[in-house]
Amino acid sequence: MSFGAVAALLIGIAMLILPAWLTIHLVRRQRRLATWTRTEATIRHVWKKKRQSSATGTSSTETSINARYEYRDSAGIQHIGEVEHLARPKVGDVIEIMYDPNDPKTNETVSGGSVVGRVVNYSVAFIVFGGIGTFLILASLDLISI
Repeated sequence: MSFGAVAALLIGIAMLILPAWLTIHLVRRQRRLATWTRTEATIRHVWKKKRQSSATGTSSTETSINARYEYRDSAGIQHIGEVEHLARPKVGDVIEIMYDPNDPKTNETVSGGSVVGRVVNYSVAFIVFGGIGTFLILASLDLISI
């Protein structure tokens, strides 16, 4: 087997393992989040944050809108959280968050995305990675010709 075939085989196997690992990670995360408590939080402060980005080799500035919110856990203790991805937040807005009942300081906002949308996105990624991985494995074993 040539070096190229071995490399294609290893890359193909990795591309099949990646979707499996991602699936396991997502299932574990969903199970963990299913035990979290949902509550309402009130936005107390909103600010813009500029970041320098040079990912493409050229420097650019990105501006994000951040918000700090307050919420109370089931024991009535007040906690503070921050979020960066809300659309046009205003002070006084009420948002839905969830927190870990074993560690109420650990929290995140409830995603507004649909479950169907996430399933479609992940399915496309799995099909693409799985298809390319399968193709590379079959080609490296000379079961198909390129």
